[in-house]
Amino acid sequence: MVQTFAEQTHFPFAWTTCVQAYFLRYPNPRATHVLTSDVVDRRIEQRPPRTPSSPPSYVLCTSRLMLKRGSLPGWAPKNIIRNTESWVLEESETDLDATSQVAQRTMSVWTRNLDHTSVLAVTEGIQLVEEDSSSILAKTGCITTADIRSSISFGMLRRRIEKFGFKRFLTHKDTSREGLVWSIERLPHLLDPSNASAEHRAESAPQSTRSRLLHALRPPFLDGYPLGPVQWVKKRMGSMSAGIWS
Repeated sequence: MVQTFAEQTHFPFAWTTCVQAYFLRYPNPRATHVLTSDVVDRRIEQRPPRTPSSPPSYVLCTSRLMLKRGSLPGWAPKNIIRNTESWVLEESETDLDATSQVAQRTMSVWTRNLDHTSVLAVTEGIQLVEEDSSSILAKTGCITTADIRSSISFGMLRRRIEKFGFKRFLTHKDTSREGLVWSIERLPHLLDPSNASAEHRAESAPQSTRSRLLHALRPPFLDGYPLGPVQWVKKRMGSMSAGIWS
C-alpha cells in the first residue's frame, strides 16, 4: 500500500530568512547523510500577472543534485540494491517579487530519488509561505507532503519496504527541520545582536494567500490517468495551501 503524508507547520522566522537558509542549509550537523549538493541549473522565469492591473511576476527556478547515503534494515534481502548511496533531484520555484502587496510569496520545492526507484521511490514536496512580511512578528508557514511507494512485485515485501520508507521519512523530516533552523540561526544578520528583534518568535494571525496553479505542470496527455507521485505531491501542496491560508 502506497504511503502518503501531509503536514502543516510554522517557522518563527521571516520568509526571506527561511528561503536564504534553505539554499545554504548544507552541510549541517543534522544532515550527515547528505554527501554532496550541487546546483545544476538556475534561471528566472516570467509568470502571468496575478491581477489584470499588476505587472508580470518572476520566479527563480533552481535544480540541485544531491548524493545521499542511506542504510538497509537487517531484514532486507541481500543484493536488493547495489549500494546504499542515491542521487536525489531537488527542483524549486521561489517568488522574486520585492513586496507581497498583492499576495504572499512562496517557495515550492520538490525532491525525488533517481536511483533504486523500483525498490523505493520517495517524492517530497515542501512549500514555504510568507504570512506577514510587514511585521517583526512574522512567521513562515510550511506545508510538507510526501508519496512513498515501492514497485517490488512480491506484495508482502513491498508493503514492508513502504512502511520502512515511511518511518525513515518521518525521522528525516524532523532532522531536516532542525537542520534548517540550525542554518537560519547562523545567518549573518541574525548573529548581529542589534537585529535580534527582527526575528522575534511569537504568534501572528494568518493572512490571505493566493492559490498555486500546480496542476499546470501536469502534461495534457496524462489527463484521465491516475496521478503519479510527483503530480500527487504538487496537487496536495496546492490544495492545502489554498485551504489553510485562504
